[in-house]
Amino acid sequence: MVRLATENLQIAYGEQIIVDDLSVTIPNKQITAIIGANGCGKSTFLKGMTRLIPRHSGKVLLDGGDIADHKTKALARKMAILPQTQEAASGLTVSELVSYGRFPYQTGLGRLTANDFDVINWALSVTNTDAFRDRQVDALSGGQRQRVWIAMALAQETDIIFLDEPTTYLDMAHQLEVLELLQKLNVEQERTIIMVLHDLNQAARFADYLIAMKDGKVIKAGPSEEVIEPITLREVFRIDAEIGIDPRSGKPMCITYDLLKGEN
Repeated sequence: MVRLATENLQIAYGEQIIVDDLSVTIPNKQITAIIGANGCGKSTFLKGMTRLIPRHSGKVLLDGGDIADHKTKALARKMAILPQTQEAASGLTVSELVSYGRFPYQTGLGRLTANDFDVINWALSVTNTDAFRDRQVDALSGGQRQRVWIAMALAQETDIIFLDEPTTYLDMAHQLEVLELLQKLNVEQERTIIMVLHDLNQAARFADYLIAMKDGKVIKAGPSEEVIEPITLREVFRIDAEIGIDPRSGKPMCITYDLLKGEN
């Protein structure tokens, strides 16, 4: 079943077209990674799919309807979004931040119900952040903060989660911690995950489906075995790559690479 797709999506900043005529289908209940060089339109594409920025033309279809026609709270019950840069109010505790995920379900005075607290506690537990629920968010490490933001997204109880570069500024161990958590949510709870990643080997290892972009267009989309290959990486990143097989995951991996000769 197709739940999320774009049709001839075009996004522009002023007169400059950033994403041009993209028609893609996001696999349901799988992990999709969007890859490409800096400035290729990855984050813009993700923001356009989530209505964070307006489109110039085309459609984003969710459950058969244009997301432009969804009311904000109704849309927030279907998709959660973690932007690249998150800012929490100074002094906010972990549990207070996670409680914001219940906003789409609040009515009237906006008081949290017993069910809301059950969901918040569950989100803290599944992300292994319950131990510091009363600590201030800005006192946590980078990896801990990222898990807390994911807990807030889970508290929205959405089937679809978007993340824009969730491993940025994290060390290798914390990157793995976040990606393994997302993989666990996908496998155990069948959440559809769409994320922008810079690391090709992480994308190949953790994603079921890759979308490789260049200059606002999709160059190749498919499983990692079809996308992480020399010809595609040559076109998308202008590199001459040597591809092997990850001995632990069995997925393709970029062993080494050089800039293409004669390319700037």
